[in-house]
Amino acid sequence: MTEKEIKSSYAYYMKKFEENKELGAFMARITYQQIFNPKFLKANSKWDSIDAMIYGGGFGIMSLGEVPNVNQDKWNAYIQRNTKCSGWFIFGKLAMIEWMKETIKFYEENKKM
Repeated sequence: MTEKEIKSSYAYYMKKFEENKELGAFMARITYQQIFNPKFLKANSKWDSIDAMIYGGGFGIMSLGEVPNVNQDKWNAYIQRNTKCSGWFIFGKLAMIEWMKETIKFYEENKKM
């Protein structure tokens, strides 16, 4: 997916979550582990786990919540070297798109029950 396609898809799926209170409730409880799950990371990066992504860069952080505290140029370069994305912001959007697709699928399947 190109950066433009990622941004467009992200906006499309975010709108679905904003318009549906039940989907919005899923969004309110999301964790980094759910977004950057092993399936997503293996398919879209050189990492196989969130821990490998966090600790592999040598930034001295213990969680993705600490990313704002590191040098952003270096962090983005690290993301670029290990993904096909231009940086952290786009990689995060790509992860969110995949999570939103899976969540909508789960929601639709269970809504029928």
